[in-house]
Amino acid sequence: MNQEQYHLLRAARPSGADEHEPAVVAARAAAAALPGMNEQLATEHALDVAMGSALHRAEPPPGFETAMLTAMRAARGAADPPAFLEKTVLGAVQIPTVSETSNVVPFRRRAWLGWGAAAAAALVAGSVHWWRTAAFSMHRLKRELAGVSKSGVQLSLMSMDPAAINGWMGYYKAPRAGPLPDKLAALPRKGCHLYQVDGHPVSLECFLLPGMRELHLFCTPAAALLDSPPEGALPGFCSVEGCTLATWTRGGAVALLFSRESAVVIGELLS
Repeated sequence: MNQEQYHLLRAARPSGADEHEPAVVAARAAAAALPGMNEQLATEHALDVAMGSALHRAEPPPGFETAMLTAMRAARGAADPPAFLEKTVLGAVQIPTVSETSNVVPFRRRAWLGWGAAAAAALVAGSVHWWRTAAFSMHRLKRELAGVSKSGVQLSLMSMDPAAINGWMGYYKAPRAGPLPDKLAALPRKGCHLYQVDGHPVSLECFLLPGMRELHLFCTPAAALLDSPPEGALPGFCSVEGCTLATWTRGGAVALLFSRESAVVIGELLS
């Protein structure tokens, strides 16, 4: 069972509407061969069903929707939000907390609203930090993309044809740090995708080494990124959460190449 099949089963609709699809049928068969996998997926399925049921029953606190829309609109603006906004939004989502000694049944309305309030407060806190920095940092981007690379990337286009990938990336105006080093550009592809991180476009091109070993090349505009590598400088190398990471800037875009290969192997590709 590969990563794509695993994520496909996790994404299958709890209603069972996807179970007749050939790819889902094949993934179910692969999962059955792994001890404990069906039980894990069944547990996640039950949580999804309970979550969906809780969403239908939940009632947001008064003013929640208006306050959150106000916060989101302010977060997209260039100017700092009004001084009262953080207090207003936090006040709108705060509800009495459940005592640690209470015997609370999972997914009851009170517990669900408590989680909702916590998530909303986290969103507000993150938005306030965003307003104050006005950009996202290289350090944070490295950590987030390392997690994406390790857990399994998404591919909107699956193709080994560089021309097809170039066409898709061009159509969706995906950022690219080019031209790529010759040895990297010569590798076969697996596909591509376009993410949004803090509202910024981050493209992905998936390259293949012998043995179907993947290299994940993410690119994002350098202008909005704090502490981006200098334009034209040689690639820098570091380790992030067990992954080898090479970073460089070309053509106004920052490239972040994640791999499970050693820095020596990646350095040779980029030479």
